[in-house]
Amino acid sequence: MDRAERRVEVIINARSGAPGKAEAAERAAQYLASRGVDARVHLVRSPEALPAAAARAAEGDADIIVAGGGDGTIAAVASGVIDTPKVFGVLPLGTFNYFARRIGVPLDLDGALEVIASTTTISTISVGEVNGRMFLNNSSIGLYPAVLKQREETYRRFGRSQVVAYMSVARVMVRPPGFLNLELTADGQPIARRTPLLFVGVNPHQLATFGIPGYECVDDGRLAAYIARPMSPMQLWRLGVRGFLRGLHGTSELEVICARELLVGVKRQRVRVAMDGEVMRLRSPLRYRIRADALRVLAPAAAAGADEPE
Repeated sequence: MDRAERRVEVIINARSGAPGKAEAAERAAQYLASRGVDARVHLVRSPEALPAAAARAAEGDADIIVAGGGDGTIAAVASGVIDTPKVFGVLPLGTFNYFARRIGVPLDLDGALEVIASTTTISTISVGEVNGRMFLNNSSIGLYPAVLKQREETYRRFGRSQVVAYMSVARVMVRPPGFLNLELTADGQPIARRTPLLFVGVNPHQLATFGIPGYECVDDGRLAAYIARPMSPMQLWRLGVRGFLRGLHGTSELEVICARELLVGVKRQRVRVAMDGEVMRLRSPLRYRIRADALRVLAPAAAAGADEPE
């Protein structure tokens, strides 16, 4: 795609991550214009307005649709781009930026904008889906949604940062939620488990960063599902500290299941589900599946997450 021919629509979530999104939007418009790119930049004031903004962009004449914000914002915009001929780009403006790391996009704003302005490599990546809703990094039930709920409360008090995020984990570990009795079917194989956490990952970079075994599942085109064995609060503390300091390779507390489809039965009619840092309630059973090579992304040619260059 030639730079002079590309038409770009940038959607930035004003409430995602740290302050300064208005300045980021202005910088994006100036930078892309200076590189001769036909770009329209939109600053969305409410996260609830992101799906509609993404839908309008997907129906418009832009060749590339760019999401600016954290992983939740990026997933919300990508949901409107998937299954269209559009190419997806990212401006990593969040706290952790796992998806940008996955596809090799620089974490500084100008570096990410240069990818949008000049990169010609289009790759396809696999994404996850639960009950028809897409996720780019992970989805979970049990302990992790409780951590995210606490994280948002802590963010409101102390601001957004990685340190504050880790504080939220510590607070939940003091009194973790109860166990879930799960009836699972993994690629047709029934499994019953009692667990404080089910975590489903599709971002091999994120899994490798935390030293979680099983990222080869995703490389092989399958979901990586992790089931924590029943543990006391002290054991959960030790597991969390070990993961933070040394990674989780070789741990016996996590059972790894690779599957293309995963049916998760929970006794409750509706269950709190985390997806890419956002939490919502979905109806049980939860139907997870991998969508292979479903999203076209603009990324540096050397990106580790670039599965299939076009």
